[in-house]
Amino acid sequence: MNTHNHAFNEISVPLPREVDSEIAGDIEKESVFVSPFIDRIFVQDGKTARVVCKAGADLAEVEAKAKRFLEVMVKQVSGFEIKVFVDTKRKDTGPYFRGVNDELVKRGWMHDYGKGQVAYSGPVLKLAKLINDKAGELYASALGAKDAHFPAMIDADTLHKCGYFDSHPNAVTFVGNVVEDFDAIEEFRLANSCSEGALLPKQEHIHIDGMCLNPAACFPAYPTLTGQTFKEGQCFTWLGRVFRYESRNINGLDRLYEFNVRELVFVGDEDFVRDVRKKSLPIVEELASFIDIDCQVQTATDPFFATVSAAKKFWQAAQEVKNEIKIPALSNDGSQKLLACGSINLHGNFFGKRFGFTTVNGEPAQTGCVGLGIERWVLAAFTQHGFDESRWPEAVRNIIFR
Repeated sequence: MNTHNHAFNEISVPLPREVDSEIAGDIEKESVFVSPFIDRIFVQDGKTARVVCKAGADLAEVEAKAKRFLEVMVKQVSGFEIKVFVDTKRKDTGPYFRGVNDELVKRGWMHDYGKGQVAYSGPVLKLAKLINDKAGELYASALGAKDAHFPAMIDADTLHKCGYFDSHPNAVTFVGNVVEDFDAIEEFRLANSCSEGALLPKQEHIHIDGMCLNPAACFPAYPTLTGQTFKEGQCFTWLGRVFRYESRNINGLDRLYEFNVRELVFVGDEDFVRDVRKKSLPIVEELASFIDIDCQVQTATDPFFATVSAAKKFWQAAQEVKNEIKIPALSNDGSQKLLACGSINLHGNFFGKRFGFTTVNGEPAQTGCVGLGIERWVLAAFTQHGFDESRWPEAVRNIIFR
């Protein structure tokens, strides 16, 4: 029987089936997208969900929505064999540093705006630039990758073609503007001319014209390939600005709304794409060794929206199309966690079909990508080396601390 604790606005809901820690973690992370009246859902002993509700919530309505969410989430299949392709070990023997985000703010090297955006300078900025530049150099020397640049905004039609609305609708950010109406604009101007804080336009005065903030660094590249025929495979690399709405999951450099990704996209026939994925593994290993950090590359799946999570995660795991770059860091309580700092992905001919680019035999070309989350690499490096300059490899400290 479900129990209601009105004093703490909590609901206890038995799970439809017992789940392991992997699925429990997915439930807790994705629970912020269940209802505006749910603060978080916690899984206890793999059998019960503790739904923490906000004040004023209709508990019966919240419970019904939480049950629907839990019913689809527990259908996920876990326990696939995790294959490890890269496993670097650092030479630094010092302890991991706890509380990196707070220490960076304290030293004035980072400013946290509190909404998933950060500003940084000093050694943090220098390290971020070094990681990005080093990765770009490795891609160019090992793969002949060509430099590219793409905008931070992307149109909704492109995201639709990329399948993003079907897989991750909760992470999308639409760009809006005040409607082209004299009275609406004047009303907005007058409201803010003497107000103490910002007053937003009325909802009916906001116009969404189909532009979004780009949620994946690789997406803007595919429209530029339309109509091309690839006799030989090609690689492109750039620094992309990425935006993923994370609701209440934002946490310092661990999980940002706005962040930077060093991207690599490779396009050609199946043999070329699989060969580049294979060659990307030692590149990641070399980058991790250069910074001297513990790092693994292993099979993984994406965090899809609840209603499609079970089917899409199963397909990804079964096909082994996603490898994730996992770097150890510390949680707020000091426990060690594996931070997802990037991924290596195979797309098959999905984008070739959707955007109309082919190989010389007329078949849709295949693609793959590697994305490195710059801010997470920075966080992991400071976690593993701390703030004693002598613990950092000489080639790195001579750049970031000078």
